[in-house]
Amino acid sequence: MRQQIEKWVSAWRALIADMDRQGAHTWPLIIADPAQPWQVDEAEQRLGISLPLALRRLFLEGTSEVQIYWSLPTRTVEPFSLGGDIGWSLDSLEWPYFGHDDESADERQYLCFHVGGNGDMLLLDLRACADDPPVYAWGHETDEYILLGHSFTAFVERVTELGCIGAEVWNYEPFAGADGLDVHGENAVRWKKWLQTYRELTLETAATDFAQLVEYAALHGADDERVRKAFDQYDAKVVQQAWVAKISQAPNFAAKEPWCQLLVETLGTKAANWVRSLWESAGQEKLVSDVQRAYLSAACLPKEEGLPLVLAELDNEANSETMSGYTAYGRLKHFRAREVIAWMEAYAAYPLEGWDKLFAVSAPEWHDLAHWLAGSEAQRQIALMAWGRMLDKGDVPTGEPDWTKLGSLLDLAAEKAVLRKERERVERIRAAYGEHAR
Repeated sequence: MRQQIEKWVSAWRALIADMDRQGAHTWPLIIADPAQPWQVDEAEQRLGISLPLALRRLFLEGTSEVQIYWSLPTRTVEPFSLGGDIGWSLDSLEWPYFGHDDESADERQYLCFHVGGNGDMLLLDLRACADDPPVYAWGHETDEYILLGHSFTAFVERVTELGCIGAEVWNYEPFAGADGLDVHGENAVRWKKWLQTYRELTLETAATDFAQLVEYAALHGADDERVRKAFDQYDAKVVQQAWVAKISQAPNFAAKEPWCQLLVETLGTKAANWVRSLWESAGQEKLVSDVQRAYLSAACLPKEEGLPLVLAELDNEANSETMSGYTAYGRLKHFRAREVIAWMEAYAAYPLEGWDKLFAVSAPEWHDLAHWLAGSEAQRQIALMAWGRMLDKGDVPTGEPDWTKLGSLLDLAAEKAVLRKERERVERIRAAYGEHAR
């Protein structure tokens, strides 16, 4: 057991060191000293059982507590959306509660040794009466059990090989087999290969090989100037071809999102002609979603060309249905153009959600705030909500504020406020600007 634990500890330390070096989010690795015999005795008295032999040996010969956590950055394109969360502690062993009104027999059949962030649990099945009992994951939403290993030792061995994934049930589902976690199946082989590349591939290595550079960008994004410079070594047509191929191969619009972003980050206006072609494919199956096409247009086309295309598309859609603030925000937020505020006047109405966000990111001037505060009830509320969002981000409208006019409009907004949250918005603005806003 001691040699096995030493092997595990070495693997855990290497994993966290690699993930940290590559930019993943990591937490300090906890590997405590072995427990004293009296500590194990106390735990058994608290639980009212004798612990399985394998667990006793783990605590006495190895470590009384292990906690391993890591997560990938949101920019990472991975084959499965997984994170690292595994561990146990002598002091935190407990009988599980499955949410039943009466105590269930299951709650004395299983011993919980780790709880995931969402409430899912990792359980030892004591029904087996084994020295090294099976391990199951229990899903708090489905009340279902997934076998993770025919023994605790086998579970730790396999989950370590998979990069300490867990502890929420969905982390294990791609690898679940009849005998527990299948570390040799197609999904596991794909995941382990990806994870090893993530841990090992450096920008210095990738920069000298275009295929590896594409892979590195998929792992880390291209918002780093060093990554963009590495792509600048290659012909823009070659780079564009690589990203368009990825976009075309993606199975759905959500999967196309990161490839669109990488195209923007590495090419920008160099991809203008390709983006124009997206607007010329009327009647054909869409390569990207309307939201993605709008984003690409904002990033790759001149504003005076891209913005009218998106506005015209929204106008056409509004002929058949009510314009949603969230729809408008999703298509227009990347332009950050004041012209959007003028366009909004014909459509902004209840429900207000989305319109306030769009107003706030569309480079408003002080005059725009005053104009909307003096407008309809919906416009006034949108202006107040947008102003609050700008305060949150430290954004300030451009131009010169007319505080005499703005102060009067804030007074009027306070008078007309029906809900407390409306009055609170006005008071927050006044507090932020002091005497200017009074």
